[in-house]
Formats: sequence, structure tokens, C-alpha cells
Amino acid sequence: MGISMDWEAGLSIWKQIEKQLLADIASGVFAPGDKMPTEMELVRRFGVNRHTVRRAMSALVDANVVRVEQGRGAFVQEQILDYPLGAKTRFSQIVSGRHRLPDKRLISSEILKASAAIAQFLDVKPGTRVVELFSVSEADGVPLAVATSYLPVARFEGIVEIFTQTKSLTEAFKHFGIDDYSRKTTRISAQLPSSRVASLLKQAKNRPVISTESVDVDAAGVPIEYGITAFSSDRVQLIVE
Repeated sequence: MGISMDWEAGLSIWKQIEKQLLADIASGVFAPGDKMPTEMELVRRFGVNRHTVRRAMSALVDANVVRVEQGRGAFVQEQILDYPLGAKTRFSQIVSGRHRLPDKRLISSEILKASAAIAQFLDVKPGTRVVELFSVSEADGVPLAVATSYLPVARFEGIVEIFTQTKSLTEAFKHFGIDDYSRKTTRISAQLPSSRVASLLKQAKNRPVISTESVDVDAAGVPIEYGITAFSSDRVQLIVE
């Protein structure tokens, strides 16, 4: 069912529809991350043709207010978090510093034998026992990143329970006498997520993620963590410091 619009003289109808949708988003009718009505739903709502609706939606996309996901529809763009990558990268501090509520949930954990690649990053022998932590990081309940961390079991026996309680690797490290650590290397690439990662990030599989591979070291320069993180490219902007 359409609504009665008081069209303004001298202003294009598509522009007035854009203004109305912007007002809907600003007032919370459509919240960040919400799916927008379909093209036909908007046609019926405003009583106009598809071309007019399409032009209004294109303007919202161009303004980065709405994003379109192929096969899924249009969504209100979430707040983009500036995420600095430096020697002291700390998720909770970064998110809290943007006046948002951080959270990190452990999805799964497993004890593995280090592959040659993982062993090289951690500076241990291949086959050394490592613990794999698979987690999702959120801000205000919105998933921003999915991370896989590898740590040597010999140094971090029992870290799964501690990480589950503290929801922070930084806090968990303190339990093992590591009050400070730093980022040694970070490699950045773009790729499509796996089905599992896409599901945890609540995004389509055809939306790319920003992937980082990193190594953190203690004060003596000894590697303590090798991590692979997939950031939502719609919600996070990485800043290399």
C-alpha cells in the first residue's frame, strides 16, 4: 500500500524519495545493518516507477549510506571503524577509544601440531604442540573480525580457559607474566571469506574481507602469537601507522 506524499514543487521526485529514505535511516526506522525494502516495495510505497526508485537508491549508494550486496539486496551501511595497525595493536582499546563496546567470543579451540608454516612464524620446530583459538570480535554487538590465533602450548598451558574468562588475549598474556608485547609483522590482503567466516561476520560470501597475517612478540622479541584475522571490509578501515 502506498503512502500519500506531499511532493515538493521544483524538486525531482527521486530526490524527494532519497530525502525520505534518509529521514527514515536517521530516525532509526532502518538501523545500521538493516535490509532496505526491495525495489518493488518502494515502488508500491511511493507510487512511482522502478526507474525513479532506482535513481533514489543509487544516490544513497553513492553517498555511502546504503550498500548493495549481489543476490541479497540493499543494506544500511554500518558505522565504519578506523582500526590502526601498529606496534601496539589492541582490539579492546581501539574499540573503546571510539566510544563503542568491545567484545570477543571464543568459538572453538584445538591443540594441534604446528605445520612448517606455523612453526616458522612462531620460531618453533614443526610438530610442536600449539593451541588454536578461533574467535569473533564485536563492537556494540556487531561482528567486525574473525580471528584464528596460534600459540605454543608449552608457554601457554591453560590459556583457553583464561581467554574464555577474560575475552582478551592481552589480559590472558598477563596471567603468563607478559605485561607487554608488540607487533613484529603484519601482512595485509583482500580475499573472499569462507562460509564459516561469512556467517560469523553476518555478511555475504561474495563480499571481500580484509585479511591480516601477524606475529606478536614479547619484550625479548620471542614470538608468542601467530594470527590470521578476517576484517569486515564494510565495517572496518585499517590504518597502517
